[in-house]
Amino acid sequence: MFRKLILAFSLLLGSLSAWATDLPRQTDDWLTGTWVLCEDPDGSPKDSLQFNPDGTGLVIRAKGNIEFSHRRAGLAVSILANANGKAIPIELSAAPSHDKLLAHSEKTGNTAIYVRSESKDAAACRIK
Repeated sequence: MFRKLILAFSLLLGSLSAWATDLPRQTDDWLTGTWVLCEDPDGSPKDSLQFNPDGTGLVIRAKGNIEFSHRRAGLAVSILANANGKAIPIELSAAPSHDKLLAHSEKTGNTAIYVRSESKDAAACRIK
């Protein structure tokens, strides 16, 4: 009896794990993808941030791309960009809804806003 119960439980766990692998991307992966600069009071040129699931990424810009590594904790996103051999730290924060990334400038006090490239918000961006 006990063996049958363990066998049934094992089969149930196996079928649940197979089902879980078929689920679409979870909210845990909300950062992965391309984010476009939508608003910047400081007038920075348009760029995009491409976040890969392995912790790497690219700043995509007209003057050439810049590789970076990234890490996140809750709504905080830390980037370490490699600009001509110099490590440039960049701190971003996400909106609680995970639909915007905010880059606050300590120098000017302004905040730039990035949105997902495929979102409806991208069409309304001020920076073209």
